[in-house]
Amino acid sequence: MRLTDDETRIIRDAVRRRFGSDARVWLFGSRTDDKRRGGDIDLLVETSGPLENPFRESIGLETDLQIELGDQKIDILLAQPNVPSTAMQRIARNSGIEL
Repeated sequence: MRLTDDETRIIRDAVRRRFGSDARVWLFGSRTDDKRRGGDIDLLVETSGPLENPFRESIGLETDLQIELGDQKIDILLAQPNVPSTAMQRIARNSGIEL
C-alpha cells in the first residue's frame, strides 16, 4: 500500500469526523500496489446510514483531505445502506484495503 501511516490516519479520522465512527473506508486502485508509481488516492467510504446529500458530503470529505494531505487527486465512492451497490463499489470493497 502506497500511503504512509500518517496519511492512513488522516484519511480514517476525516472519514469518521464527517460520517461517524461506524463509517468504513477502503483504499483501492493503483495505490494498493507497491510496485506502481503515482496514481490517485481512490477511496470507498461506506456509511452506516443514509445521507441527505451524498454529493455535498463527498465534496466535503475531498476538501477536508485536500487541506490535510495537500494537493493530491482524490476520488471518492460513497456506499450507503439504502442504495444498491454498484459494480464499482463491489470491486473496490473486494479488491481494496480497509484503512
